[in-house]
Amino acid sequence: MEVFMNTKKKKTRRSDTKILTKEASVLKYLRESRKLSIRNAAKVIGVSDTKVNHIENGRCDLNPQLTLKFLNGYGYTYEEFMELINGKKALPSNDYAECLEILKRLSKDKLKTVKAILQSF
Repeated sequence: MEVFMNTKKKKTRRSDTKILTKEASVLKYLRESRKLSIRNAAKVIGVSDTKVNHIENGRCDLNPQLTLKFLNGYGYTYEEFMELINGKKALPSNDYAECLEILKRLSKDKLKTVKAILQSF
């Protein structure tokens, strides 16, 4: 005999599909500017590291309460956050993170070539 549990549909979106928002990008920048890993940021904020990852990568929705929780944990104000969102304050490019993402996609042969170039500096 099968027993069915009464379950409620989750109100938050968690998806394999990424919808990267400006808010998510800014939160990731703010975390990285404090030199926090995802795991350490999660401890500071009081959420799971999976939650931090999903929010930064556009895999779940961000609500105002959670945004404030992130900002408080990172030591930023809502005004500073909105200046970055609205473009009043330029969001610096994150060359290091962008280079890491490119390196992750390279084949082993190309990675060896890049390594040789980097070692020449």
